[in-house]
Amino acid sequence: MQSSKKSAVAVCVLAAAAVIFFLSIIIVASIVPDASQNDVAPDYGLRYNYMQADVEWKNDRSCHVSQKLEAEFLDYLPSHGIFVDIPVNSGEKVRNLKVKATSASRRGDIPYSLKHESGFSLVRIVVGDPDKAFSRGDALTCAIEYDYITPVHPDGADILDINPIGYGWASSIESATVTVTFPVAPQSAGSEYGVWVSENKLPVDRITVSNGGRTFTVDAGALEPFNGVRVKYRMPSGTLTNYSDSEPILTIVLGCALVAIAVLLMLTVGRDKPLSPIVDFYPPRIQCADGRKRSMLPVQMGKIIDGKCSNNDVTSLIFYWANNGYLAIDERDDDIYLEKLCDVDAVTAYEKAMFDKMFSHATTDKDGKKVVAIGSLSGKFAGTVNATKTAVNREYKGKLYKRGFNLLSATFTALCLIYGLGFAVLTSLRIGSCFFHWLGLITVIPALIATGLGATLNLQYVKLTVARRRILLAVLFAATLLASVGVMFLVPPDVMSVAERIVCALCLGAGSAVSPFLRVRTQFYNSQLNEIIGFRNFLRDAEKDRLETMLKDNPQYYYDILPYANVLGVSEILADKFKDLTMDPPEYYRGRGISMFDIFLLSRISTNVGRSLTYVPSKSSGRSFSGKGFGGGGGFGGFGGGGGGRW
Repeated sequence: MQSSKKSAVAVCVLAAAAVIFFLSIIIVASIVPDASQNDVAPDYGLRYNYMQADVEWKNDRSCHVSQKLEAEFLDYLPSHGIFVDIPVNSGEKVRNLKVKATSASRRGDIPYSLKHESGFSLVRIVVGDPDKAFSRGDALTCAIEYDYITPVHPDGADILDINPIGYGWASSIESATVTVTFPVAPQSAGSEYGVWVSENKLPVDRITVSNGGRTFTVDAGALEPFNGVRVKYRMPSGTLTNYSDSEPILTIVLGCALVAIAVLLMLTVGRDKPLSPIVDFYPPRIQCADGRKRSMLPVQMGKIIDGKCSNNDVTSLIFYWANNGYLAIDERDDDIYLEKLCDVDAVTAYEKAMFDKMFSHATTDKDGKKVVAIGSLSGKFAGTVNATKTAVNREYKGKLYKRGFNLLSATFTALCLIYGLGFAVLTSLRIGSCFFHWLGLITVIPALIATGLGATLNLQYVKLTVARRRILLAVLFAATLLASVGVMFLVPPDVMSVAERIVCALCLGAGSAVSPFLRVRTQFYNSQLNEIIGFRNFLRDAEKDRLETMLKDNPQYYYDILPYANVLGVSEILADKFKDLTMDPPEYYRGRGISMFDIFLLSRISTNVGRSLTYVPSKSSGRSFSGKGFGGGGGFGGFGGGGGGRW
């Protein structure tokens, strides 16, 4: 059982490593730009009859963008629609995006969807229906509005620089007009400021200035593919302020409140009464249904010590029955045989049902004895083992933890997941009403890891040594932290700020790690644990001279306690202590070489029995997006712009 503890820790570590590996793959897949976007040729199968872009700047470097266009399909090959890209690769954010698309060839509005492209560097608006197509001569009209939040310009804090029509449009534009309104009239322009069409700076006589010098209107005329319009001016010093981002406040406040409530509950109502182990040399005795007091079954002890009933707990009954004289164990002909000596004087109904079911497969040998080969039960007995586990779990249902606190733990776990999923949805909706990025769901990964490892640690807590507890705690915190770091990289930066991502992931993980510990043990559970842990501590810590004394008083002592040592996880420690002591073989063992009996033989027999009885035979089992255009950035400078094409 010590090896099973090591395996549990190893599984936790491997699970954490697998999550990290999975996240790393997603990170690489997400941040590497799509190679199909490179070196895209102009698309002459589409033409924009007109494109009008209006930009209204505010003094906090945010602006409201309105864009209208009409796309006409010229190619004989059908197309589903168009796409429009908005760059967010320099720290920009798109908010409150609205799209309305219509066509004379169709009734009603044309549907659209939103997604990220090129490693989160673009927000792409995909207009059209994958089940319908536009033919040659059809036209599509599209109106787009959104708020655009830009960072401080790299050339200076007083500069406003934008591409109202970006340099990524793969098709020609017959008529392009731009209107840009500044918060105040710009300063007189130098050579590095002004309006550019394509890469040529426009003379001032091509620009109409109105509204007290605040509004600039540009008639850019016809534009070839991959040509756009850029407007860059410097504002008077002190005009522009930093954008006040209040979006993270709710995330941070609710996240911190979640953790604070979890810690408060854990330190107050969620605290278990300290255990006071009662040292004993034999397993605890319990009151049976018939009024007698008898030793607790090892399967019952296995359930109580860690809150779950395992296959190993159930198969420990084989050696319990053997030691109590109900069956004998014989090893011959490369198999293990169980010989029925008498009917079991069962402590519980499920114990009798399992015993009778096992020997229902028995045959009668030449001496008239009922014998069953373990090998003959392989693949046939797993259902009985599962039925026994179900009966044990039912026996202790509602007895181990206070009911109200079970509900509290489950409710708080659900609350943590709602917090993570809620912000994944709400933050995506900041961009647009129909936008949801699936990567937002990864905010719950820290919660799932923390809840799983926390529940494992909670169940195993009293069974583990202090060193094992520390290892699992370290794994719990490390896995949660690493998953949280992964979340920080994987959530699109224009959807959630760095502060939001950090707080959301860490608070979600911390709250979820605490939630399994909010269950409070009942008085019955505490009293049972006090006796079981006292018995376990004796088996684990007893000196060899004390065990020698026990063997003198009871030569079969090792075999009496072996089934319990298996479920308590101290069988290997106990075997190591007894290996140098003089011991008689177990009275129930009929195998060859009995005069040279080795206690480690029982470990091998136990493993083979458990593997065979729990073996279950295996059962034999009898549209992509492709852009024809280009979704590019903002040309040779400036925020925004983007581009588009057809699909």
